[in-house]
Amino acid sequence: MSTDSQPDDTIAQAIISGSTYERLRYERHSYLRQTVPRTLALQSALLGALALLLPIYGLYPDSTAAYLPSVDPAVASPKVLLLGLFGGVLELFGAMLLVGSVLYRVRLAPLTERQAHAALNAEDFARYVGLGTGGLAIGISLCLFAVGLGGGDAVSAYIAFTGRNPLVDSGFGLSVATVSLLAFVASVTVFYASRYLLVHLALFHLSEE
Repeated sequence: MSTDSQPDDTIAQAIISGSTYERLRYERHSYLRQTVPRTLALQSALLGALALLLPIYGLYPDSTAAYLPSVDPAVASPKVLLLGLFGGVLELFGAMLLVGSVLYRVRLAPLTERQAHAALNAEDFARYVGLGTGGLAIGISLCLFAVGLGGGDAVSAYIAFTGRNPLVDSGFGLSVATVSLLAFVASVTVFYASRYLLVHLALFHLSEE
């Protein structure tokens, strides 16, 4: 059997399985249609990427120091860090919505069409908030942090182009080390949640057969 027919087989199995949720999931149009465990794993990876802010900051050359609030990441709180923090919060919010949706589906199974639509709407919203907006915020923050790796000349050129220094003190007191540590803990937590739900949903589907 060719690999091209596998997606069609999966959709066919979902439709004939009798699961209203699975049938509607494949029928509706969505750019982000991963399973909940898969989505959580991707969100865990994004949170893990956010934790890289600490080693990136630690690798800044000496020439970047003039543009930093502090060379110590345990104290430094650059303004661009707030963008990464915003992205991390969105990832966690999306992850909690996804976990809540799974618990909702399992508790009320078998779902009616209205309940299945409600669960799918919540999951789609969580994906767009987490993988979409949150992922974009984390990606931009990583790119702006990476400017400092180019040294003072790179930061100076960026400031000349945009008129702003992304590494200036934010005034909020949240340090690079603190945000990176929180992001790492959140990444591990969300990853284990994805593995737990993967097993939990597999057992749930077996019990329905």
